[in-house]
Amino acid sequence: MNKIVDLPSSGEHWIKLKGDQGWKNSKDNTIWKKDKLHGDHWDVSDKTGKKIKEIDFYGKQIWPYGKKNKNKRP
Repeated sequence: MNKIVDLPSSGEHWIKLKGDQGWKNSKDNTIWKKDKLHGDHWDVSDKTGKKIKEIDFYGKQIWPYGKKNKNKRP
């Protein structure tokens, strides 16, 4: 489950959004934004804006099903 993923700006499929809006992954149409409250991970949303996962800065998934929230479902 803790598969390491490629991070924003690590390939041609990443598109920088204006201002502080984050990055768009054109491979899977997800939006990556740095978490404003904690500042220690990326919040990943689908194209409708629904948060689907959290990824730490090393590329490991921490939510859902990660070390952060072991008993919670998305």
